[in-house]
Amino acid sequence: MHPLIPLFSPTMRTNRLLPVTTLIALCTLITLPALTQPAEPSPWPTLAAVRDSLADAGPMVADFSQTFVPAGFSTGDTESGQLAVSLPDCLRWDYEEPYPKSFLLCGEQAHAWNGEDRSGRRYSVDREEEPGLDLLMLSVDTLRGRYQAEAAAVDGGRVEVRLSPNQPTAALTEATLTVDPEAGRLTAVAYRDREGNATRFEVGSYRPLGDATATFRPPADVRWEE
Repeated sequence: MHPLIPLFSPTMRTNRLLPVTTLIALCTLITLPALTQPAEPSPWPTLAAVRDSLADAGPMVADFSQTFVPAGFSTGDTESGQLAVSLPDCLRWDYEEPYPKSFLLCGEQAHAWNGEDRSGRRYSVDREEEPGLDLLMLSVDTLRGRYQAEAAAVDGGRVEVRLSPNQPTAALTEATLTVDPEAGRLTAVAYRDREGNATRFEVGSYRPLGDATATFRPPADVRWEE
């Protein structure tokens, strides 16, 4: 809050200047907030800059946790592991806790497998229709056509971009992307589907991915079912 300029003085000499002092004070209070208040972040340019940064960085791996809260419940289960990213084409989730499992998506083809028994399933995915997947894989221009967006600065220099669907029948009723604009990284994704189930991913500790070719190739020793 800006310090107020005193409007009254104990001396008669200063009181004679009251109209001028008051005018200066009012002008100061009116103009200073406009000069010092930070501008609200713009949602779509913010997301576009982070998406470009992730793509330009090349293949990376990060730690993640995922919490799923079923409709009607206030708490849910949390899983954690590593997320490999190679935008705009590939994502891979390797869950480590509490149970190991892996999911790989490149283009329109997905693989899901259990590393312990070496069995898995291969199937096609429409990234435009899969709830939540569009938030990570589709272009910002495509998202702009699907959602209304507003952004707000939060702690740690991060920005929350809140999305609401343009279509009342959309699979998601709300979504939030939290990004670190300075680092150019996504730090959280949260969304709620039409049934009321809520999912939240927390992502951090990004680092370069060593063997990207092997990471984004389904393992050859898994028995795949179509």
